[in-house]
Amino acid sequence: MTGPQYLITTVEDGVGIIQLNHPEKRNALGWELHNEIIAALEGWAYDDEVAAVLLVGNEDYFCAGWALDVLQSTSGDERIRFNDLAHKLMTTLYDYRKPTIAAVAGVAPGYGMDLANMCDITIASENTVFGSTQVKYAMNGFYHAIAHRVGAQRARRMLFTGDPITATEALRVGLVDEIVPTGAVRANALRLAKEIAEAGSELTTVLKEVALRADNMDHIAATAYELRVTSDLLQRDLFTRRIAEGLDRLRAGTSKATERLRPTPATEAISTNEVSR
Repeated sequence: MTGPQYLITTVEDGVGIIQLNHPEKRNALGWELHNEIIAALEGWAYDDEVAAVLLVGNEDYFCAGWALDVLQSTSGDERIRFNDLAHKLMTTLYDYRKPTIAAVAGVAPGYGMDLANMCDITIASENTVFGSTQVKYAMNGFYHAIAHRVGAQRARRMLFTGDPITATEALRVGLVDEIVPTGAVRANALRLAKEIAEAGSELTTVLKEVALRADNMDHIAATAYELRVTSDLLQRDLFTRRIAEGLDRLRAGTSKATERLRPTPATEAISTNEVSR
């Protein structure tokens, strides 16, 4: 069996890495990339060795969006099939049963931005530019994915104008979670993905289910649902093992809860004040 033609797929410390690799088209989504991404996601969905998935391009560009040559050269039933294939990719990624992280660098126009928005978390390079550019080609941008992150007013502005925004603005409005130096997006996104994957696929799958479902409930239903999830987790061997490990760490003075606490200007100021007293 031959591997994918336009992807590089690997598994590293519980993270399934999908690297888009079609440089001739700057990773634009044509027939092949659609099918190959779907196949990679489906292949890892029930693989216990994969607890999180990282979707990445390269340090110069993530994904150029729709393969416009395919859209132009198709018609009738063939164009409908291409649209249906895009729908399958979006729903597979949007509703994926494990956490997903997008590592985005360079220009991420239209469908390229949407692909990142359908992941759970997006890490962007300082050189990234986003835009819902489909309107410029008489197409529809994917409003729901934008609005879910930035709210209705900003999402409508992006949808209606197609105008680009910088990584700094994307962070400010909530389109991305973190900006990293140019040239370092893969390393930083992979670090985060590995931290998530440390929980193991049994737990990350449960947590992803909570994130997907609780969003669509009212506060009473969400509280009841999440308590039922907690009750289920408390019955598992996984909890028994983890709570014992956690208590051992506490007794040794190395709490798991604060092991990755990263200093901020505020916490550093507090530490300085404590030392000077």
